[in-house]
Amino acid sequence: MIDINQQRKIMKHLSRGLPICDEPYKELAEKSGVTEELLLEFVQDLVETNVVSRFGMVIDQESVGYVENAIVVWDIPDEEVDQIGALLGLQEKISLCYRRKRQLPDWPYNLFTLIHGKTKQEVLAELNHIVSSNGIENYACDVMISTETFKHTGARQDG
Repeated sequence: MIDINQQRKIMKHLSRGLPICDEPYKELAEKSGVTEELLLEFVQDLVETNVVSRFGMVIDQESVGYVENAIVVWDIPDEEVDQIGALLGLQEKISLCYRRKRQLPDWPYNLFTLIHGKTKQEVLAELNHIVSSNGIENYACDVMISTETFKHTGARQDG
């Protein structure tokens, strides 16, 4: 059985990604102070309980040339935001899609999306393609192109 401190260590190491080596789970188990068998059972439990939905490779987009991104904020009627959010969430080039509360009167937006590309023009062209191909031209949106990255990481667990 894995105690809570070992669980935290495993989660901390998992959040950083698997090591690139011949036996990544064995190395992770050693770093976490458990056997490889216990580690694999714990990971399986995380998957079965939907704490972890999948394992996959995360590529640093900047290292492969995706250096531009835009946060696109949308003003969607509240009764349509779930439908439009689900639609935008299906778009391959949108990496994040969140519903947020409006901050009226200054901020009318209730849906946030993130699009990455190699150039600003590519990001804007992709946004235009998404808008026109999904028939959402009538919804107001604003585009905020990033100018500098100070930090970019995936989700992490403290502890």
